[in-house]
Amino acid sequence: MSIEASAKNMEVIVKARDHHDKNCRFGGRATQVQMAHYDIERMGWEEGDVIVGLVLVGDHERQPGTIRVTCDAEPSPDKQEQEEVEEVLDAVSTHELQPVGPASN
Repeated sequence: MSIEASAKNMEVIVKARDHHDKNCRFGGRATQVQMAHYDIERMGWEEGDVIVGLVLVGDHERQPGTIRVTCDAEPSPDKQEQEEVEEVLDAVSTHELQPVGPASN
């Protein structure tokens, strides 16, 4: 991965973390970033790595190119009723992870 692409991906995660911390309806602070296993591999990271202070968690249901920031204050899925409480971050919809490959000029 190019240094430029890596920096842009880190910036997306930082923005998502900051967005979560300002807007978490449960009052929590971000602790994890969930990503598709495909994205974790292509970035050369490993599940359990700490990225900008967040533990990296692979999520089989996460679409490539998207992330989800979570915190310990969120209720666990098994305790939720019918409604799923998944916060879709503005940072995810407006900023995408950068593709990895040879740099094109």
